[in-house]
Amino acid sequence: MKRGRQEDRLSALPDKALQLVLSHLPSDEAVRTSALSRRWRGVYAAVPVVDLTDPKKGTLDRWSGGKNRPVCFDQMVTGAILCKPPGTPIRTLRLDAMFPPQDLLDQWIVSAVYSGIEEIDVKLRYWHDPGRRLCPFGSSEKASADFEVHQRNRNIKTQPHFFGCSTLRRLRLTNWTLDLTQGVVVSSLETLYLARIMDPKGQLQLLLSSCPRLADLTLQELPSVTEISVKSAHLRRFTMICCHHASHVKLHSSRLKSLHYKGGIPLESLFDVANYKGIMALTIEICEDLSKRKSAEVAPVTGLISQCTELAHLHLSLRPSMAYHSSVFADAVRGLPLRQLGLKGCLREGHAVRSVAVLLRETKNLEVLSLLPLGRPKKKESWMSDGESDTETEDDGDDEVDRSSRVTNSLWQMYVRCLGHKLKRISIVNYKGLQLERILAHFLLDRGKTLEEFSVTSPVESSQRKDQMAWLLRSWRHNRHTRVTVH
Repeated sequence: MKRGRQEDRLSALPDKALQLVLSHLPSDEAVRTSALSRRWRGVYAAVPVVDLTDPKKGTLDRWSGGKNRPVCFDQMVTGAILCKPPGTPIRTLRLDAMFPPQDLLDQWIVSAVYSGIEEIDVKLRYWHDPGRRLCPFGSSEKASADFEVHQRNRNIKTQPHFFGCSTLRRLRLTNWTLDLTQGVVVSSLETLYLARIMDPKGQLQLLLSSCPRLADLTLQELPSVTEISVKSAHLRRFTMICCHHASHVKLHSSRLKSLHYKGGIPLESLFDVANYKGIMALTIEICEDLSKRKSAEVAPVTGLISQCTELAHLHLSLRPSMAYHSSVFADAVRGLPLRQLGLKGCLREGHAVRSVAVLLRETKNLEVLSLLPLGRPKKKESWMSDGESDTETEDDGDDEVDRSSRVTNSLWQMYVRCLGHKLKRISIVNYKGLQLERILAHFLLDRGKTLEEFSVTSPVESSQRKDQMAWLLRSWRHNRHTRVTVH
């Protein structure tokens, strides 16, 4: 008896559903579905999303005209925009382009704006841009918080249509030069993300004041940020990453729920928030090496934490080791209703493990703990502004045994209330099974009486070694019902 032909349930879906599925794919992949069958032939053309990434990497690629590629990126973008049938809007435009011709770039943006665009995300790349992070705490001698002299004001200027579109709700711009016209009002904009923007005319404050409905603002690596004021009463989330020249940021919104800061130790007067009690989620990432600072010098950081008296989610990334200056941070979190805590940093010395426990001891209501242990930096290299850079390498752990033995006894004598009463989930990312990592994992599992889930993500490729990790972790469980997984 012949087996009946299986029904193609995906193709049986209505056009609207298929278009929604394809809208989550890059446009070049969505186009390929037209070869599946006649049913799929014209579906992609009605997808209201143009999402393309230029594969070119440098100068030779740009000026070769893409001769070694089957389709030129500029033609791909133009075709993706023009292929839309009459009445089909472009709701989302996402482009990652290598120095496109400005006349074509203008046409793409104008076409999208007049189509009723709601989201624009355009990242530009240039042959003159080395792409280094704008952070003075980098690993190279050229580490700086500003663009190099030969780069300044060479980026393409922002299109006036960005700020005159009545339907635009989300705008993400990377590697542009800010150029506004007087009297601009972006009345519909709710999300604004600006990264590596050059601002020779000092117009950033004008832009922020022109967005009365702004709810989510991200400023990343903007050397021009010094003193800014965000007056939108709708602001709920603010992120500032490596804007190292910033001296004062005033946030007028009483609805602010999430605050994310990454940089050096801030000035005490850096943040002026209308309602600290309203902040529920706080992320603090310190780029510089705190071992060169005294405990009293981190007061601006701990003070910010203490002011958020209703804080439920806290993420800390400290250097040189996880939970550095743990005693002063423990004082800051004492009494806060924290339910989720994230810690990122190196486990360089044995006391780093104990410092994590010291911090946990003051989080009595903690339910979720996330840890991201990093490798130790190469010799003669300072700390990078992003902890996952390739300057960090896996330690063999031989020296760790001696360093950890002196604190192991004191660690196991500590009583951490949340481990026995509240903590339900622990996740460790980048777990390599090194000596100090094992000590910390053993302590958490052994004391975790209420633990429901203990998940580990490891860069180790060997499935056999991952199985061994899982077996060892399970053997440390106090609660036999704790589900242990290693990915």
